[in-house]
Formats: sequence, C-alpha cells, structure tokens
Amino acid sequence: MAGNTELLSGLNPQQRSAVEYRGQALLIVAGAGSGKTRVLTHRIAHLLANREAWPSQILSITFTNKAANEMRERIKHLVGDPEGMWIRTFHSACLQILRREAERLGHDSNFTVYDTGDTRALLKRLIKSGGYDIDKLKPQMVAAVISKAKNELQSVDDFVGNADSKNPKAQAYAELFAAYEREKSRNNAFDFDDLIAETVYLFKSHPEVADQYRRKFRHVLVDEYQDTNH
Repeated sequence: MAGNTELLSGLNPQQRSAVEYRGQALLIVAGAGSGKTRVLTHRIAHLLANREAWPSQILSITFTNKAANEMRERIKHLVGDPEGMWIRTFHSACLQILRREAERLGHDSNFTVYDTGDTRALLKRLIKSGGYDIDKLKPQMVAAVISKAKNELQSVDDFVGNADSKNPKAQAYAELFAAYEREKSRNNAFDFDDLIAETVYLFKSHPEVADQYRRKFRHVLVDEYQDTNH
C-alpha cells in the first residue's frame, strides 16, 4: 500500500485539499480531464492508508462498467486489491441490494432482469392481446413512456391516477403500464429501470433497510455526479 506522502505527491493544492477533506458532503466541480477521478481514487486510498475506513465501508459509484473497471484498477494500483469494497455502477450496486432484499418487495432473490428486447416483446404481446392498434401504439413508444415515469420515480399507481381520462392514448399508456407491471411481477422479474427505482422504493418503504446500508457505507463517492437523475 502506498504511503500518505506518495498518495499526495503530484496532486495540485485543490486536489490535495479534496483528498484530505473530512467534513460533510463535498462536491468537486472541475472541467473534463482535470483529474476528478484521480482525486476520487486517491481519496479512497488515503482513507484506507490512514485506517479511517475498512474497504467494506466504502461505496464508490460511477455510470459505466468501463469506468468502474478503470476505477477498480486505479485503486488496486494504489492500495492493492481492496477486498469487500463496492466499486460499481449505480445499476450493479442496486442489483446487489435487490438480490439481498428481494423478498421484502415480493420477489425471489433469483429474479430475472429484463433487457430492452424483453420489455418490448412483452409490451408487443400486451398491445396485441389488449386489442390496441399496434400500428399506432408501438412497443418502443410505450417502453419510453414507462421508462421516463420510472426515472422520475412515479409508481404505476401514480401514473394511472394522473392519466387524463379524456385522452384515449393516455389511458392506453396507463393500462399497458399496469398490465406490464402485473406480468413482470408474475414472472418474478424487474426491468433495467426498476433496479434504481425499486431500490429507492425499498429504502423509503423499509427505513430499517436504508439505515442498515447507511451504517454499512461510511463513505459514498460518486463519479460524474452531474449525470445523476432524480
């Protein structure tokens, strides 16, 4: 493991300040290529070198598998293999949480995760079986509406309740959303958007679970924070 001096060498004053900071939430704002990810990885290494946290107490989050793998390699280069540390994308972290807690949401832990093709195939079947005009109501259109609602953390009940009763298309979307959710539940499945939305719902509906993860992760580091949705 690299020592403190080595971990701080080569950092400019602003980067070093961020690595050594030990207060409440810290937001780092900097341009592309200015070393934000380097600061994040050196901060993790600094926490471990000073024995301020165990690897299992750190959650490091980013957006793509490529970025997560790169982060993991950088940290491994600085401190060796940090066994037990969560270095993940948002979706993979949420997937692991849902695997552990699925029964609280009425699912088995071996649930299936639908990809785009699975979602569209199911919606195509529901459009056809529901007697909707498939030429006017495309599966990809319905999938986009459902995805948008989930990313805005709208439940299916909220979506159905807010649908304009005088708008046939809005009613069709609401009916298909509800049917889609029922079918997914019967199949013990989540879709890709559910991974984050259902984890948020889990934490809100089971505060004791949220508190468990809050105690587990003493340090949460988010790369590319500006790209996070609601």
